[in-house]
Amino acid sequence: MLRYRRYRVFLIFAAILTLVIVRLRHTRDWAQYPLTAGFGNTPAQKEGNYGGSSPVKTTPPAKIEKAKETPRPKTQQKLASSTPTPKNIASSTPVAEGLKSTPESVPQIVLPDREPLPPTKVSMEEEDLDLHPVAPPGRQELPAFSAVPTTIHWEKQVEHFPVPAESIIHLPTGVPVKIPKIQHAFNDETPTAKINREKRQSKVKEEFKKAWTGYKKHAWLHDELSPVTGNFRNPFCGWAATLVDSLDTLWIMGLEDEFEEAAKAIDMIDFTTSPRSDIPMFETTIRYMGGLLAAYDVSGGKYKNLLTKAKELGEILMGAFDTPNRMPVLYYRWKPTFASQPHRAAQRSNLAELGSLSMEFTRLSQLTNDPRYYDAIARITLALSDWQDRGTQLPGVFPDNVDASGCNRTVADVQLPKSVPAEAPISPAKDAEEPIGFQPVNPENVREVRPRKKKVKGDKNDHMLEVQVLPGEPSKAQILGWAEDLPVGHKQKMVSKRDAVEEKPPAADLAGPSPNTPTPTLSPTTDSITGLPLDIPAAKAAVGDTVGDWDCVIQGLEPASPGRGKFSMGGGQDSTYEYFPKEYLLLGGLDETYRKMYLKTIDAVRKWMLYRPMVPDNRDILFSGSITTMGDPELDLQLSADVEHLTCFIGGMVGMSAKIFGIEGDLEIAKRLADGCVWAYESTLTGIMPEGATVMPCKSSEHCTWNETAYWEFLDPTGPQRDENLREYIANRAALEAEKEAKEEAAKVALRAEAELANAEVRSGNSTSPLTEEDLSDYELDALPDSPGSAALKKDDPVSLHKRQTLATSQDTHEQTANAKTMYQQKSEHTESELASMAAVGRPAANIPESPTPTTQDQVFYDPGQPLSHKEYVEQVINQQSLPPGFATIKSRKYILRPEAIESVWYMYRITGDETWQDKGWRMFESIINATSTEHGHSAIYDVLDGAHYQIDEMESFWLAETLKYFYLLYSTPDVISLDEWVLNTEAHPFKRPVA
Repeated sequence: MLRYRRYRVFLIFAAILTLVIVRLRHTRDWAQYPLTAGFGNTPAQKEGNYGGSSPVKTTPPAKIEKAKETPRPKTQQKLASSTPTPKNIASSTPVAEGLKSTPESVPQIVLPDREPLPPTKVSMEEEDLDLHPVAPPGRQELPAFSAVPTTIHWEKQVEHFPVPAESIIHLPTGVPVKIPKIQHAFNDETPTAKINREKRQSKVKEEFKKAWTGYKKHAWLHDELSPVTGNFRNPFCGWAATLVDSLDTLWIMGLEDEFEEAAKAIDMIDFTTSPRSDIPMFETTIRYMGGLLAAYDVSGGKYKNLLTKAKELGEILMGAFDTPNRMPVLYYRWKPTFASQPHRAAQRSNLAELGSLSMEFTRLSQLTNDPRYYDAIARITLALSDWQDRGTQLPGVFPDNVDASGCNRTVADVQLPKSVPAEAPISPAKDAEEPIGFQPVNPENVREVRPRKKKVKGDKNDHMLEVQVLPGEPSKAQILGWAEDLPVGHKQKMVSKRDAVEEKPPAADLAGPSPNTPTPTLSPTTDSITGLPLDIPAAKAAVGDTVGDWDCVIQGLEPASPGRGKFSMGGGQDSTYEYFPKEYLLLGGLDETYRKMYLKTIDAVRKWMLYRPMVPDNRDILFSGSITTMGDPELDLQLSADVEHLTCFIGGMVGMSAKIFGIEGDLEIAKRLADGCVWAYESTLTGIMPEGATVMPCKSSEHCTWNETAYWEFLDPTGPQRDENLREYIANRAALEAEKEAKEEAAKVALRAEAELANAEVRSGNSTSPLTEEDLSDYELDALPDSPGSAALKKDDPVSLHKRQTLATSQDTHEQTANAKTMYQQKSEHTESELASMAAVGRPAANIPESPTPTTQDQVFYDPGQPLSHKEYVEQVINQQSLPPGFATIKSRKYILRPEAIESVWYMYRITGDETWQDKGWRMFESIINATSTEHGHSAIYDVLDGAHYQIDEMESFWLAETLKYFYLLYSTPDVISLDEWVLNTEAHPFKRPVA
């Protein structure tokens, strides 16, 4: 029996051990897979939270064989002139009528007066500054997972809404229009100027090589380097964003070996898969496609793989345009399960992301002779032009968020075709079946539903599930073949009541259906709600073109939400307007649509957005603010005097457009706009402009002098009321103190009278020792309400202690008083001797500085209830926020290595030839390097108003693609990327312009 028990215990332990081993093996196997499926579906946190954690460090992928390490002198790489230029393609886009290509004569431009709003009113409707306000963000942080056994790849899908071949919009044809020169006619520089310029240029190149080396060593083939820790991050699909973004900069700086190594590494990028579940169209287009095409252009078309990869990426992105109105889905879900289904553009699309695809797709179409790419963006342009012609709440410009779905669901009484069967009315008198109570289900009799796909002969993907989204019901989907293996009766029980479409029974059968009559069902090729064919072309043919697509009325672009619209040249809207003149240049001036749209835009900008800030040195500068209006700007317009780093591009855009469109008056505006951002740099402690701030706008742009009183009133509009509250508080406090003193004086008078009465009683008792002044003082003190003496004992039955003492003899009183004085004197002397000895132990008492005993008049106590005066409040705001003079608020204190300010400085130098712009740019460069330099590269910083330079550990790809490129070009000769030969996209990627 004992042996049997031991054997049983052994079996139990063996079973437990076996379970533990199996469990551990399962855990180890699961470690090879991501923790959650479709992790990328969850939008990332805001940009401010990216620096919180570093991705898991994994072994970097195999690197390409390094270039020769032997240094050799390099001359500045000359840009090849053999780059293919746009070719003529059959058919042409219609040119807007009534527009002439000749420059317009513009009168002297005078900006209208502005009505400044204090920061308290401006900030009421302000939102957190964001690079991309529409979720999900273009930048998403993804953790570094280990490789998984199976990888999902993008597959080309059959289009649901194809464009007929005869309807494709082709590139405009003809001889390019002769466009006026943009660059200044530079003279030969002096030897001293050349030495200084080349010295600065070498310093910029040195900083670029430092950042590139850090990326190559620690983040090769990843999106970005973490320059402080030496880690990497992949916010843009993990396709080596920094590598692709920096290609043309490598070539321009003459780093040929590094360029060739990076160009070879491009072949290792697989655009057909990504750890991220969606592709941000805007960021992918301007960084990846723009970087590949520009590198192909500047290298003279020698590296064919660059164009091949750009075309591969373009094919993937074209799937985002497969919508009913051909407006793109800005966050394209590329996986076949989703990409194979019909979809619409979002009802809340960001304007900049929607309108900033034209240059890249146009250049791709020019280089590949494939008109599909140009057709994709031309339809966006036509939609924007139509919207601008119809009018927005602020004529000439667009709101920040756009309804690009092309579907108006607010129209009432949308009638479907009569071919759709109507649902039979339910008669309350006759129920289809008798009601039954709750019937518990026996689990043993329920067959598990297993999703199965009907196997098709020859189908290689017969093991995959196929999801079907029903037309007009994006939220309703089903897996094909889910219940095909169930009995017929069980299938019918699974059908929902809302899915059943009953035909109206004939009059003879109103009493009820026959039990033997089968229930009519729809064919599986039709939609269960509308009865339309599931085949989209057939459904559209049945519905007709008068009623949108199944359930809405067709419409053009519209505001994403009703009510007050927000308009600006800042983040979320900027590059859409920037691309109007640049696309005009890229097309050789053959499409007047872009010229027309820019002229309408700049008219609105001049009339409503530009303002002059009040600054201490009275510098004549301008900024472009943000506008809110309900549609009647003459009455309800509100201007927020924003100073945003993203908006600093506007100086370059206005200056370039002034030259190509002949608007000479705008060139002065462009100078003042660019100089405004230079002032913002020079005003901070670090010499770097913050991401976002507000200032005080002057009412007149012509007469604006510094007025500290007005500035303080702008910071504190309630100043007069604040001072009045302080005066009332002080007056009330003085009255209370006077009342308190009067009460205390009255109490003293009463006590003195009582003491005199007691003294009279003593005298009447033939006492020879009346109360002295000291006794009287003690009596008064002891009788005060807050005294711990005999006054607190008045409630007791016995006579008070003081009164007993007053009844003593005169001799006893004198003896007690003398003894008391002697005791206090002794204690005082003893205390002084102890303090002296303690001081002598540490240091001589003579060396102890004597500090005068503060009197009551010298002591100042803080009253927490006292309100601040206007002056105290303003000084406190300025000190707490570290406001530079002239700034009203700081909305974002960061600097993330942005290029927009130096971009406009470079444009101003190339357009005007004024060398002072080079000096301004150099001060900016030194300040940026001083605050951002790290061991491995350069890092964004948290606070430009803090001299400690706290770094975020992020280095965006545009630091190498844009910021350092613009600094380098500022100190290059004018023929390097000449504005008369090249046009740069919003990521500073140069495309070759057509030759007239």
